[in-house]
Amino acid sequence: MTQYLEEWVFEPIDRQVNGPQLMYGLRYHQHVNKSDEALTFHDQVGYVLWEPATETIYMTLAIPRGQVAMAMGQAESGARTFTLRADVGSPAAGILTNPWLDTHFHTASWEITFTALDTDSLSYAQTTMLLIDGSAEPFAHRDSAVLTRVAEAQPNPLMR
Repeated sequence: MTQYLEEWVFEPIDRQVNGPQLMYGLRYHQHVNKSDEALTFHDQVGYVLWEPATETIYMTLAIPRGQVAMAMGQAESGARTFTLRADVGSPAAGILTNPWLDTHFHTASWEITFTALDTDSLSYAQTTMLLIDGSAEPFAHRDSAVLTRVAEAQPNPLMR
């Protein structure tokens, strides 16, 4: 098992309104390094949004290797665990990848489950199904971690 140093920064955003649609959310940045290397191993930015009217959670992500995705799932108010999923070809929860990466490391699906462990910690477990050039079988790339809060959220000062 490889050890990593991982940091997620979550920042609350103002409520988002699309006509009658209302969403609340967090902007996030995930940064990962191998514990013995200074070079970034994984970098990801995006939003986690919750639409109360439909109890739908969306997670958008962008990776600077030429990949973007939006995953979706359901969660009632107060849910402590929720799962989000994206599949290639889905018009609402899909994955887009640059041509080279898609040919050599095709991401077929991505699923992540978040669990609130207590008020200061959160865990996630994710599986990315990859079709690697030259391999006959799909590869299940799995990651998981427990994240611990190190500072209080700083909402928009104009909204206080």
